[in-house]
Amino acid sequence: MDSQDQRNAVSSLVSVLRKSTRIVQMIPFAYLVVYAAYILMNICSFESLVGWIDSVFLVSPIATGFMLVASNLFKLCKWHKVACLIPTSSNVESFVDSHIIQFTQYEVIAIYVVLLVAVLAFLFLAHRHFFRHGC
Repeated sequence: MDSQDQRNAVSSLVSVLRKSTRIVQMIPFAYLVVYAAYILMNICSFESLVGWIDSVFLVSPIATGFMLVASNLFKLCKWHKVACLIPTSSNVESFVDSHIIQFTQYEVIAIYVVLLVAVLAFLFLAHRHFFRHGC
């Protein structure tokens, strides 16, 4: 009877660990889909709306750090780590624009178009890697 309770406890722990791992795996990829929409809105929206969008959709370096720590804890692949890092690229652009050199409007649009293409290409390649090749 005691061994049955231990098996149930281990089974329950394994179930929780699998669910936790799945959630940690999916967060960066789900956010990248939202991030692609954010980039499109950032290119096409009015200045006042862009400020609100920036405050809602940007990922802080602290959140990125936590995602990378979780990725290391669960021993996830390099694809996951890259997916965690991609959203911070707009923070780098904003920092450079605010503190080092000021970009023109056309340069900012070009940066966002390149980011959008990079995010979409990454999502396409990650989808092919994980779902077509069964990794």
